[in-house]
Amino acid sequence: MIKLSFNHHLRYKHSKPTASSNQTMILLPLPTPWHMRRPDANLWWNAFCDEIRAIIKRKTWTLAVLPPGKKALPLRWVCRTKRDAMRIFERYKARIVVKGFAQEADLDFDETFAPVVRIDSVRTIFAIAAGKDLYIIQADCKNAFLHSESDFQIYIQQPEGFVDVNYPHAVLLLNKALYGLKQAPRLWYLFLSEVIIAMEFQVLETDTSIYIRDDIILAVYVDDILIASPSIESCNAVVNELSNYIEVVNKGEIRSFLGINVIRNFQQHTISINQPGYIDYLLAKYNMTNAKSASTPFAPGTKLKAATENDTFCNIELYQELTGSLNHLAVFSRPDITFTVSKLSKYNANPTITHFKAALHVLRYLKRTRNYCIVYRKSTTFPIDIIGYSDSDFASDEDDRKSYTGYIFMICNGAVSWSTHKQSTVALSSMEAEYMALSDAAREALARKQFFHELRLPSGEKPVTLLSDSQSALDISENPAKYRQAKHIDIRYHAIRHYIHDGKIEVDYIPSESQPADLFTKALGPTKHQQFCHTIGLRNSYEANIEEVF
Repeated sequence: MIKLSFNHHLRYKHSKPTASSNQTMILLPLPTPWHMRRPDANLWWNAFCDEIRAIIKRKTWTLAVLPPGKKALPLRWVCRTKRDAMRIFERYKARIVVKGFAQEADLDFDETFAPVVRIDSVRTIFAIAAGKDLYIIQADCKNAFLHSESDFQIYIQQPEGFVDVNYPHAVLLLNKALYGLKQAPRLWYLFLSEVIIAMEFQVLETDTSIYIRDDIILAVYVDDILIASPSIESCNAVVNELSNYIEVVNKGEIRSFLGINVIRNFQQHTISINQPGYIDYLLAKYNMTNAKSASTPFAPGTKLKAATENDTFCNIELYQELTGSLNHLAVFSRPDITFTVSKLSKYNANPTITHFKAALHVLRYLKRTRNYCIVYRKSTTFPIDIIGYSDSDFASDEDDRKSYTGYIFMICNGAVSWSTHKQSTVALSSMEAEYMALSDAAREALARKQFFHELRLPSGEKPVTLLSDSQSALDISENPAKYRQAKHIDIRYHAIRHYIHDGKIEVDYIPSESQPADLFTKALGPTKHQQFCHTIGLRNSYEANIEEVF
């Protein structure tokens, strides 16, 4: 047994498994996992004890005898150090979780789906907050899942290191949805949603993790809550209301969310988001901290093709880890690497050394642009406008000659939604490729418009402007022109004509040299790449404090 400088034993009241009277439960000392062999073992032990105390406080389980025909699900400890968006240490965190893979459908669970706020919705809220000078605070729900009741009769084993010495062979009947259960996220979502609706908020149809009441916006990602409002007092009042139902901590003005660093400048009326801490982590992980930096994410002249038997293959797991990490950045805060990451991800199943070197080149670019952030600025127009850009690169895929679609939507001078994807069919002309891209972008435009409508913003009643550099594609989107060239195009792409006719979107021309969606369809040279980065609101964090709008 490991000797530590603190008391191993916890005592608390617990029911006997066979009687209703109270019995003091004496917990056995924890075995010696790697955490307890470390110099900071005392701190890990405190994290274990904090978790058990929280579980008991929420009356999560009841000591019981396992009924015949039932099985007790196994548990495990999950331990990690919690860090903020800058990768700065915050605290030790330990969770006791059910091994959910041992659950049986219809016996231990049924429905499991639980929505969370979409990242493009979060960025849109940041843009609106900058555009309207709204305050944003963050709240954290402590031991969130333990608030919701279990929906099945589920038995679990006693946790390692915390076993009742009087009843070591007893099991625990779950009263609450313990972490690790397949249905636990859903039960928590339903519980919290019921609480928020009881506070007279309305849930949005476009994002069922966002709620609105008067001029207050509330967004939920599992146990993290954003609250935006014209006054700090009303933000704090919402947290106080929530505390009547759940244990919640007011973390004050937002500093980070979902690993994104959030910088608020009230003097400049801006909100900036970036992830320099995560970039530093990746550079260190792949030994690229001292590597030579690059000015673009895609090395000039690089041609990526599917592997052949003559190619040298790289470690597939290492490659997939890297592209997955890069994709996280591309989805959350770095639209400028989206196209490159999309190209690299094509080869996840069979990567070569050439593909891996191209992925490392993205890290060189991220080293150079570590401090890039998307900057949202106070709107100079009323109402706040939504502007979209659509582009394609005809037959650019080296393997199957399919075209790429790219689009981006801007609110308050910053990017809120973007996409790069290969088109599902081979286009016969650049006009067809541009038309398919325009149609895909139109669907996203409708989503942005509906979101604004539900937030009761005036722009929700206006058509969304969508810009393309293909006059031919614009012509056939507004009228059934060019029949010979367009007669074979799949009917689903023609929906854009109805959107235009109904006044939901409007399309217009933009010269190719001013088309920022080029970032999402092709590899650009340093000058063009930098120009379009500025166009979509990407700035060095030092530039973000300059009042001039580029």
